[in-house]
Amino acid sequence: MLRMKWMTKWGAALSTMLLAAVLLTGCGNKADLSVFLIPETGLPDTVAQSIKTGLQQKMGDKTVDVFGSPIYNAQKLIVEYIAGEHGILVIPKNDFVSMVGEGGGQPLDDLFNAQDYPDGVITGTVFKEDDKGKGEDVQEKHLYGIPVKQAAMFQKAGFVPDDLFIIIPTNAPDLALSQQAMKGLVNP
Repeated sequence: MLRMKWMTKWGAALSTMLLAAVLLTGCGNKADLSVFLIPETGLPDTVAQSIKTGLQQKMGDKTVDVFGSPIYNAQKLIVEYIAGEHGILVIPKNDFVSMVGEGGGQPLDDLFNAQDYPDGVITGTVFKEDDKGKGEDVQEKHLYGIPVKQAAMFQKAGFVPDDLFIIIPTNAPDLALSQQAMKGLVNP
């Protein structure tokens, strides 16, 4: 009986180590930039591939991954945001407004003319730091998102839903790379 418990314990430990090894094997070839799309109506595979191909051409030697969710799930969006692995998110309007209101999106005023994208101009939360290193969250009106229907790369892919926005999350791994990709997605 004692031998059986010992075998079960070591079998479980060995199984756990093997599972960890299998999971870690997929962690080696991470792209320089990741884009995550989660429209409420789902996303055809051809759109994600078209966006990846077009963006890869605009990004030069930087590698790009585009992940699309075939079905909408708010919890999945939250998990993907919290993981902080994506430089660009393409999300429904309700999530866009909510996320930016909570400080989850970068202002895009330095990249685009806000007057050209009035649907993406909303009041959101930004962190303001003072000269003493202290800061606070403040509400400010900025351009936080670009409507997909106004983005050239999505138009070329034939995917232009009305209530879908492209944003740069505040936890983007590389802000400069995300900004470069945002320009590539929007400009012809």
